[in-house]
Amino acid sequence: NARLHDAAERSLSLLDTARRVAPMRADVRSKIGDIGRSLGDNDGAIAAYRDALQLDPDLAVVRFHLAQMLQGKGHNREAETELAAAIDTVPTYADAILELATLRRRLGYADDAVSLLVELLQRDPYHLDALIALGESLVALGRDADAAQAFARVLRFDPLHVAALFHIGTLLADRHRYRDAVACWERVVDIA
Repeated sequence: NARLHDAAERSLSLLDTARRVAPMRADVRSKIGDIGRSLGDNDGAIAAYRDALQLDPDLAVVRFHLAQMLQGKGHNREAETELAAAIDTVPTYADAILELATLRRRLGYADDAVSLLVELLQRDPYHLDALIALGESLVALGRDADAAQAFARVLRFDPLHVAALFHIGTLLADRHRYRDAVACWERVVDIA
């Protein structure tokens, strides 16, 4: 672990030199942000990502990483803006769509999350993480039957999918079907 930390510090030093030599290279700023993030320097990573975006505002992955860092600091509205911009730049950026849907659900906008996820699933109907997120958003909206269908669809593709089994168990427990719920959760424990 100390070796990795030393290597990251050396890389950061080299990238700092590269930044001074080529100050208009957004990729260098982005890498500085990546290393800062790996070292736990959240403020430094955020600053480097913002610098990269000033040089090239179309770096969707940088916006994605910046949004994650901002959420970690509780700056959810700024994170939402960055994720939306990443999706505007790359409309098929599934990780950014999932992150934005999760953020919007957490902020109480589950309807918006469902819309995002439905669009993603129209492009990629086998995206299991999107199906799980859709089910979670539907639960947040009180649409348990629809959520159960989303989770069941995941289980058709992957009968040992831990998240789908867990959520199905939760829905069963909510309907007072405790024996079936416990069976689902026991499968989760066995798989995990």
